[in-house]
Amino acid sequence: MRSIITAICIVFILPGIVSAGRLQLEVPPGFSEVYLLSEGTSSILNHLKAKADAETAELSETHQVALLKERMDKASTLAQEKKKAYSGKFSSLRESYLKSLSVNIIGVDAEIYPSSSALAEVYFYFSVKNNSDRIVTDITYRPGIGDIILPTTSSLILEFIHPATLVYGLGPGQTLTNKGYDPEHFSFFIGQLSKEELKKIQENIKTHFSMEITDMHFTNKRGYKDQTQILGFRKAFESQLMNFQTAQEKAEADALKKKKAYDEAVNAFNHDRDALQRKLEDSLEDLKKASIRFTKSPDEDNRCVFDGIDAGNYLVYAKNAQGSALFTGITVETGNTKLTVTDLTKDPFTP
Repeated sequence: MRSIITAICIVFILPGIVSAGRLQLEVPPGFSEVYLLSEGTSSILNHLKAKADAETAELSETHQVALLKERMDKASTLAQEKKKAYSGKFSSLRESYLKSLSVNIIGVDAEIYPSSSALAEVYFYFSVKNNSDRIVTDITYRPGIGDIILPTTSSLILEFIHPATLVYGLGPGQTLTNKGYDPEHFSFFIGQLSKEELKKIQENIKTHFSMEITDMHFTNKRGYKDQTQILGFRKAFESQLMNFQTAQEKAEADALKKKKAYDEAVNAFNHDRDALQRKLEDSLEDLKKASIRFTKSPDEDNRCVFDGIDAGNYLVYAKNAQGSALFTGITVETGNTKLTVTDLTKDPFTP
């Protein structure tokens, strides 16, 4: 490449017999040296950069960056769709079974004494019917009075243990009540409620007490509690969810594989592109050195005087510390030529 640059530059550097001239050139402040370059330098610059761009595009094709990205994006989209399908199936099952229990509050008693205790005590009797096809062992619930959620001391769990037989689990179509036995009991914080809310609770707790079921557990066989395997939603409905979960895991594994292939291709492309960039930088530096015809340092008034130069066309080039550059064509006439160059641009010898 260097020999090509040198050969081409000789054509521009060694013109025919011309008359001598004098150039008085004024430039903006901030330039330590100003160069006059061969007129054809721009053409070679454009050729080198166009060649580098073409080689970079060819590298992208060689490493199949665009193709692998397209495959990665498609695989990622499919993985998201499968994940959404699994999540949708799980949510549908969960919502359906949370609504499958009919809970009826039979009676409520409360001890609410704001002046003497920070906690209120609630006791209630209930009956529940299991309208699902699974054995339900317990529910997690939030108690409320109308639109007021009671601020309880912990999550509340209602276990379905028959008070007479101690058999754990409520089978499909079965009902259970604690009427005639010990009531269910929980506490809530009085201080977290406003006076208006507390008054509403005291007035309505016996008639408007309700519970919102937020979770439940299952078992495959009724028995005593310590002999029962308790299952969460995902385990209890493993067979219904399996196809969705398998499809999600397969799609995620494929997406990960395609992302890895794309990342490897990008890394290889970047490595080769950086090598091309360094090659271009060297070529541009060689071109700049080979193209210099005359050099001057500006005086304190930012003027350069070039004496005894050949009349003809040149490129004025200078670079400041900020990376901006002068790069413009001028014509030096026979005799005295005065010019001012002010337009700044990106350094053309920077890739």
